[in-house]
Amino acid sequence: MNHIPEEFNTFLGPKAENAELLLSLLKKVLDTQTGWRKSAYPDDPGLYPAKETTISKLETELDKFLERSKKNYPYFHPRYMAQMLKDPSLPTVLGMLTFVLSNPNNHAYEGGPVTTEMEMEVTEMLLKMCGYKEGWGHLASGGSLANMEALWAARDFYKQGKVYFSEVSHYSWKRICTILRIDEFEEIPVDRNFRMDLNKLEEDLKKHRAMFVMANCGSTGAGSIDDLEAIISLKDKYGFHLHIDAAYGGFFRTLLIDEAGNNINNAEATPLTEYSFRQLRAIEHSDSVTIDPHKQGLISYGAGAVLYKDENLRSGISNTAPYTYHKTDKPNIGMFSLEGSRPGAMAAACYLTYKVLPLNSSGAGGIIGNSIAASRKLYELISGSSKYKNLCYPDIDINCFYKTGAGTDFEDINNATLNVYSQLSVEAENPDFILSKFILPASIGSRLLPEFTNKTNANFNALRAVLMKHWYTMNDFYYLRKLVEKLEEI
Repeated sequence: MNHIPEEFNTFLGPKAENAELLLSLLKKVLDTQTGWRKSAYPDDPGLYPAKETTISKLETELDKFLERSKKNYPYFHPRYMAQMLKDPSLPTVLGMLTFVLSNPNNHAYEGGPVTTEMEMEVTEMLLKMCGYKEGWGHLASGGSLANMEALWAARDFYKQGKVYFSEVSHYSWKRICTILRIDEFEEIPVDRNFRMDLNKLEEDLKKHRAMFVMANCGSTGAGSIDDLEAIISLKDKYGFHLHIDAAYGGFFRTLLIDEAGNNINNAEATPLTEYSFRQLRAIEHSDSVTIDPHKQGLISYGAGAVLYKDENLRSGISNTAPYTYHKTDKPNIGMFSLEGSRPGAMAAACYLTYKVLPLNSSGAGGIIGNSIAASRKLYELISGSSKYKNLCYPDIDINCFYKTGAGTDFEDINNATLNVYSQLSVEAENPDFILSKFILPASIGSRLLPEFTNKTNANFNALRAVLMKHWYTMNDFYYLRKLVEKLEEI
């Protein structure tokens, strides 16, 4: 039997391998909650007798509810590769449940003193992981809201200038510019690796005053990482605020930190490529970062975060309310965030998880690194196929590929690729694997793939596999080999 790394056992597992362990730990949480409630104001009487039998309506509706829950897709299983969905760790489940039962609100300190302090400690962990020696930040419901807050803060701090991001950036960026009434923004073209074309960026920087450049560290489509080192050189030359959308890719920076908290300075000591290693290291020179614990950070949805290197950035978006912030000598996160009420339970889940699985190469990185190894293996397997071709080399752990052999026009390739998708996706009734699509608009596809014709001005469709589950490396990449076998069969 294969050796199972200790950190792998901090998950329920795709076959619920650790169900008994979770059950015993859940009992410990419930016993603690019970004892706490009984000990609070011990002289007070109970208000009503305990219900010793099941409430019939609750039991009936729960049975219906649980049956309905089984109709979801098996996001926990390695055969599901479609969206950014990863099994939450056991500490996440336990940390969240402990505080869901008392429901603290981290908007103001007095609404959640323990969980507010936990959130501030988690923020310090994230700042350190990103290489910021100082700064401020907080958790948010997700990356889109964190992105909006970062641009809002920059707009009100710097007052004027143009905003830049690449044409394959998360859809939220154009929406955010609309919400914030920012008319001056530019989508910069990308190269064949879906990284921002920095020659095009500099051409525009020479013509316009830049306020804010957003660089991707793990684009949501292909997982691409922009050349952060080169963008930092442009920042030094043109003087703009550099924000990195590392919602998906930021936690790969755990691979650059050893167990003692020291930097790992050699890419060969990590599973990363030299390019990805250097770009992840460069994050420390940015001005702000969006990062999502609920993606590669082992936490359940929704847990995003926004981090600022300069704490003064938060001043432009500060707010207060006379009925809320009474503990003025304590951190009141809601004063500097877009969201009002915020679940303390999510902060607790992050806190317990990163105490059990620290943000370094031996903790969380020991899990996340398996995604890199799996992605490289799938790239290798697809490269060895005569029927499929990789769209690009993965910077982290998202693989895109397409069906070949049907012809040299977009329409031919799309028809063949979509035939595969119809059998290995949510469109199929009982698919052996569930993949997603990566769709390139016709203008981008025709520019990046000149070896193909595009007579009908069609979009280009590729298959997409998100390999964020750490199980893929096990048993000699069992599930990846099975996937390619199925692809070849189709």
